[in-house]
Amino acid sequence: MTMQGTVPDSLVEGATVDELPDIIAQWRSTADLPPELITGHRLIDMEHRFLIDAIANLQRICKSTIEFKDCISCGRMQQARCENNLVSLLGDVFAFILDHFRNEEEIMRTSMLLVIDRAVCDAHIEDHAEIAAKVQQIVSALDASHVVSRIRELEAQLSRWLTNHIALHDMLLSRWIARYEPQLKSVGS
Repeated sequence: MTMQGTVPDSLVEGATVDELPDIIAQWRSTADLPPELITGHRLIDMEHRFLIDAIANLQRICKSTIEFKDCISCGRMQQARCENNLVSLLGDVFAFILDHFRNEEEIMRTSMLLVIDRAVCDAHIEDHAEIAAKVQQIVSALDASHVVSRIRELEAQLSRWLTNHIALHDMLLSRWIARYEPQLKSVGS
């Protein structure tokens, strides 16, 4: 399992994701990645921005993800509405995750990183599997009276992905591409 507990010093030295409210608030309010998380790869950065939108949409599902412990105080119609909205968003997020991971893994193959540094790619791919499994676990735990709990779990998972996975794996991949892809293209020509 890939370590995901902390983010690099450039964000906040030694801070866990749960201790990064200012950084998370920044990308929530601006709907853009903080400079520390911009990989420089247009497709990857564009796809990461989708996650920011997904987190913003999670906040719109429930009246108060912070105050409510569960959904029991809401009426059945509101519970059903929230559950349907979350199921729809989860479907979009899960489909996106699979496409995004497939794109990154294809980039690893075409950039030759997979051949040159298999261990780095294996850790990155393993992290993809772990993220997808966690989202799938959230989906399978869904029930109408605990939608707000699933929203918090998904928000935490996507936030960790944005801060940790990008900083630990995607930045390395994009640096590799920026450094070696021009050379690989000239060899192939």
